[in-house]
Amino acid sequence: MGKTGKRALKRSAAVLLAASCFTIVAGQIPRDTLMAIGQRMAILSAGLQQPEGGAVALSGRLERQPSGGSAPTTSGSRQPSGDDSSHSGSAAPDGADSPPSASGSEPPPRAEGGGDVVEETLTTGSSFVQGIATKNASSKTIDVAAELAQKPDLGLANTEEPQVLIMHTHTTEAYMTYYAGYYNPDDPSRSSDNSRNVVAVGEALAEALRGQGIGVIHDATVHDSPKYTGAYERSAATVKALLEQYPSIRVVLDLHRDAIMRGGSAKVKPTVEINGKKAAQIMLISSVTDTASVPHPDWEQNLRFALRLQSAVHNQYPELARPLYLVDSRYNQHLTHGSLLVEVGSDSNTLEEAVYSGQLLGITLGQVLGELGAS
Repeated sequence: MGKTGKRALKRSAAVLLAASCFTIVAGQIPRDTLMAIGQRMAILSAGLQQPEGGAVALSGRLERQPSGGSAPTTSGSRQPSGDDSSHSGSAAPDGADSPPSASGSEPPPRAEGGGDVVEETLTTGSSFVQGIATKNASSKTIDVAAELAQKPDLGLANTEEPQVLIMHTHTTEAYMTYYAGYYNPDDPSRSSDNSRNVVAVGEALAEALRGQGIGVIHDATVHDSPKYTGAYERSAATVKALLEQYPSIRVVLDLHRDAIMRGGSAKVKPTVEINGKKAAQIMLISSVTDTASVPHPDWEQNLRFALRLQSAVHNQYPELARPLYLVDSRYNQHLTHGSLLVEVGSDSNTLEEAVYSGQLLGITLGQVLGELGAS
């Protein structure tokens, strides 16, 4: 082991020792702070078991974690949702019958200017074709069965090199820290704190893939702050640079979270119970456009990949996936045959629910990639 690695291990060991002493006064520390410290200690502990260079990489990962703060609260530019039919939806009433906060702590009091949070399991909204429900908002008529019968040309290989890139065009999209059946006007929908936004979900997805032996790059570059307009152009530049740096990448997932309003002020919280635990529903979005001004000649490859993943998620975790959304917008999906946009929950889901969905999606995606040649 090199001197740099040894120094990193000693630094990690010292921090772990300090953490053990720290538990003496842990009762005086807020629960969220303790959870964050625990996560960092877990990363450092893992570094002690890594081969040469592993501790250095993990130590650097900690040092790169940004501090908290909020980004502009501009609403998203995507409009893929909001008209799904649903069931079991009702806003929790005010008062003692409101559901408890997801974190276990008391939620903030309800304030004027907010609204109800309606927890629902969004239904398919369309008939199934070979186990797949779609919502076609594009200008094309898609033969789902015919496309599903075709294997996507991803070019995957049995290699330790990274083949999956997870990134975020709208990196600051955040989740709720509590669930009480309502939201308040000052609840931030965006945050530069990566422990509260879609980056945390992306890391859960990445870890699930790594656990199956699939090489992953998770990029947390911020593309939507301080300026929101032009985020897709900036994220395209990021993806192109990473594809050049890692030519083994075949799959690019642009991970977002949705925002669904109903009746002007109520927010929809798309949720499903999986193995006794609440998960935020996900939605895959596939571009099926190809025009002179917006070329995407190989869109069928992306669609075939999306169909296989949609089918696998539905079969393994029923109702976790909303209908596969087919659109004319390109969303940078022309950059690889395996590029997809994924919405995980909405701005009224809790972070815990979204992270759980990231884990479930990672498990399923790993299986699909294995079948297509990634393992």
